[in-house]
Amino acid sequence: MMRLDRTWIFLFILAATLAVHANGQNTTTHAFLWSSAIGMQDLGSIGGGSSYATGINNAGQIVGYYEASGTYRAFLWTANTGMQDLGTLGGDSAIASGINSAGQVVGSASNASGDVHAFLWTATSGMRDLGDTLRGTFSDAVAINDLGDVTGTASEVANICYVAFLQTPPKKWMKALGTLGSRFSYGYAINAGATVVGSSPLNKNLTPYHAFICRKGAHLLDIGTLGGSDSIALGISQSEQVVGWSSFNGGYSPHAFLWTATSGMQALATLGGQNSSALAINSNNQIVGFSDLNQTVTHAALWTASNQIQDLGTLSGSYATASSINDLGQVVGWSTLQ
Repeated sequence: MMRLDRTWIFLFILAATLAVHANGQNTTTHAFLWSSAIGMQDLGSIGGGSSYATGINNAGQIVGYYEASGTYRAFLWTANTGMQDLGTLGGDSAIASGINSAGQVVGSASNASGDVHAFLWTATSGMRDLGDTLRGTFSDAVAINDLGDVTGTASEVANICYVAFLQTPPKKWMKALGTLGSRFSYGYAINAGATVVGSSPLNKNLTPYHAFICRKGAHLLDIGTLGGSDSIALGISQSEQVVGWSSFNGGYSPHAFLWTATSGMQALATLGGQNSSALAINSNNQIVGFSDLNQTVTHAALWTASNQIQDLGTLSGSYATASSINDLGQVVGWSTLQ
């Protein structure tokens, strides 16, 4: 079974999901598409299990993954074809994480040896192994821009550390972006200028960890926190507005933020609960993620450029998160079912 190595991304999402488990509710989860015209639409799954949408482009093509026989499989969804399996690199598992305007899909998949490698998928060539070009045996592509630049995380020699990378075509090698003081960093999003954002621990103890921005050819820049110990950057716009989550001083709960070079890190509005996170931002500076309503209910959320928050609801259960938004304002994510 493929290991899900996006530890920092899924830490807070897992916590919210576990809260649903604890309440004894149905935990089947489905990918959704939301728009202001139709509201939240259930995209279903393949084989009847759970599904998760992770990315959408301006053509309305959606990528993500679904559960199948105890593992994960990557999918591409379109309005004409529905959900289609993208295959693997010879193993049994795959996760699709991002898609650009050309329909190029990135993610990670297991190969015949059981290793997990980053992949690039196209409609004409299928799934291609991007390799383990930091000389370890693991790599994971998380995001791709319209020029085909890819970011993610890859292991270095002997898998003793994992570092954010940038791969720019036609080059086939991955460039390690460095860290903020430890042996680890994680690349989560990239914009048209190949500026990467993510998170990196500040020391060898792997805590605290801070959000970073890394412009092409430059070093990682620590963008700080909202006063607490930890932060993670998960999305970036073309104008280098950065979103993610951070803890406050004296607390560990995640809180959604927006960072700019001029204003620094600012807290975003919530739906009234304790936990929130921003996961993506589009070119119109619309932000999506999730926010608690209370201790047992979490809804997908949309923030406007003026920091107004809109509750996008759920499919029928008590938990939903929005993971991506295109420039048309279409939102994808996943939600539990009643």
